[in-house]
Amino acid sequence: MKGKLLKVSIIFFILTGCAYRPIPIATAYPTSNQHKMQAAHHWDVLAKDLAKRLKRTIAITFPNATVKPPLVVRLTGSQEKVPFAKAFNNLLISRLVQQKMVVLESDYGYPDSLIVEYNMQVIQHKDRRLHYPTPGIFTALTAGVFMADRIIDYASRHSKVHAWVGAVPFAIAGDVIAGRELYLPGETNTEVLINTSVLKGQQYIFRDSRIYYINDGDSDHYDRNVARTKTHRNVVGTKTYQVRN
Repeated sequence: MKGKLLKVSIIFFILTGCAYRPIPIATAYPTSNQHKMQAAHHWDVLAKDLAKRLKRTIAITFPNATVKPPLVVRLTGSQEKVPFAKAFNNLLISRLVQQKMVVLESDYGYPDSLIVEYNMQVIQHKDRRLHYPTPGIFTALTAGVFMADRIIDYASRHSKVHAWVGAVPFAIAGDVIAGRELYLPGETNTEVLINTSVLKGQQYIFRDSRIYYINDGDSDHYDRNVARTKTHRNVVGTKTYQVRN
């Protein structure tokens, strides 16, 4: 009877797995890495890298020019009030000057200037899975529990071995988890797309787009509208009650 039940169960799972799906099967992308911006230093790292790339691009684009065209890093009025935009403007100018490039405050009187522009777009995901079990974690936990059990059992039969030794595998596991948190800051539901362009008139001679994870609470560093929307929601959703005797 048990054998027949086992066969029926196997056939059932095989048929279930072979069931027809009228829509494409979801397939995960290969595992990749993406930086997470959490400090102004990270903004400076981006500015430094862009300055180096801009210098190479201009050298290739204008190989015969004795004097390379000057650059003007443009900061719009609306960006003045955005923390990242204002800080990145100063950082990028500093890094360009350090690369021995000619940077002007304004293109007035210099029609051949190259205009450097950048913009940010905050992307907030509302429904996606962020946490998946690390491959091998359950095997490691099982092995750790088995080792601890064997050590404790051995210690109970040998007075010279202390039972606390059985806690060593768990201490090692704790260190591994702590190291993972240190070097893998964790994904969030919020990302930022940073685009940097260099234009000569209407022509793009340089374009760079980067995507970073950012902390959910740092959205207003890149987009004022995000903070304004949150504030509006809080104000609308707040009610005041007065208690009278």
